[in-house]
Amino acid sequence: MLAEPLALLIAAAVFAYALFSRKTEQAALTAPMMFTALGILLGPAWLDWVTAEIDGKGLMVLAEFTLALILFVDASQIERAHLVKFEVLPIRLLAIGLPLTMVAGTLLAYPLFAGGWLLAALLAIMLTPTDAALAQSIFNKKDIDESLRHSITVESGLNDGIALPVLLFVMALLAANTAAGSAIDHLHWLLFISKQFLIGVLCGVATGRAGGLLTETAARRQWMTASFQRLSAPALALLAYSGAEILGGNGFIAVFLAGLFLQSHHTLVLQRLKEFGEAEGQLLSLTMFFLFGLIFVPDALPHITLSSWIYALLSLTVIRMIPVFISLTGSGLPLRARMFLAWFGPRGIASILYLLLVSEQLGFGSSNPDHAELFATTVLTVLLSIFIHGISARFFTRLSVDNKPT
Repeated sequence: MLAEPLALLIAAAVFAYALFSRKTEQAALTAPMMFTALGILLGPAWLDWVTAEIDGKGLMVLAEFTLALILFVDASQIERAHLVKFEVLPIRLLAIGLPLTMVAGTLLAYPLFAGGWLLAALLAIMLTPTDAALAQSIFNKKDIDESLRHSITVESGLNDGIALPVLLFVMALLAANTAAGSAIDHLHWLLFISKQFLIGVLCGVATGRAGGLLTETAARRQWMTASFQRLSAPALALLAYSGAEILGGNGFIAVFLAGLFLQSHHTLVLQRLKEFGEAEGQLLSLTMFFLFGLIFVPDALPHITLSSWIYALLSLTVIRMIPVFISLTGSGLPLRARMFLAWFGPRGIASILYLLLVSEQLGFGSSNPDHAELFATTVLTVLLSIFIHGISARFFTRLSVDNKPT
């Protein structure tokens, strides 16, 4: 649990930001930027006014719930007719751009850091998924072409679920290398990855269809109050995520598809879900960014090296952008639209969650001298992304306006 001083600071920060939220957005200062900076300012990295009494498992639960809720609410706002219409773009980004980004990240990490190919691949995979929370600011801008908004939302919604089994596989290889006589059963991992996708998809579609039908029926017959319509969002998100995880599936894929297949044509219900995501879901997201600045950044600062800076900048530019350009070859998109999709790949809560997972399982953290530099590089990349993508969002938004596929 959060200690009282920390909870007080977060509550005060949310209230203060809310008072001037419209002004800050007009000044291109995003909420994740502000709360990350506040965590850095008040924490051990600067003023040292407050510390977080929360362990790694507690942070992981918070990150998982936050990401699951954001994925669910975002997916529930996507019109499936538009998804079918624009499916070629997210399919290209996920089927071609995602694996190429992992490969490019690994190839560039290997000569920069000691530890071999597996640690290089681990770093690349942790920094591959784009952030659904930071993508919300793009999804809500109606002046951006629909194909671009939906492509970013679908990509950020599914890439973390697709990358997770690959991350777990690399972690298993690392664990096997450190254990004498251990070996990897490749058939087991093939079945594991297949099970992750299959069960994740089935749980997500079933939860979304059934949940949407029940919610719509109850709302139409006035069995549900407005407040419980809002609360149906976290309930269905947790049902999809937890159900898939218990059965051995991928919870993040399940929760995104549950939102996508909500099957509710009751516009009021969907509006309630959106209201929840923009209020309570936003609160969880901002708390996560505040804790990132408070906990992760101070731990990482002493271990940041020149290689960390080089890789972080490469990760946010060529490692992301070149694979996306390759994946969009022949798509018919104008150059400015391809630039928009290539650039807007912010790293955030998904990368933080992966870092927590690796830290819990492999002792991958600032206290481990073998991994401290890679830990710091991951944190630095996320930190730079929060600010660079936040500041540049307005420019790239203008760049993308009125760009439509041909």
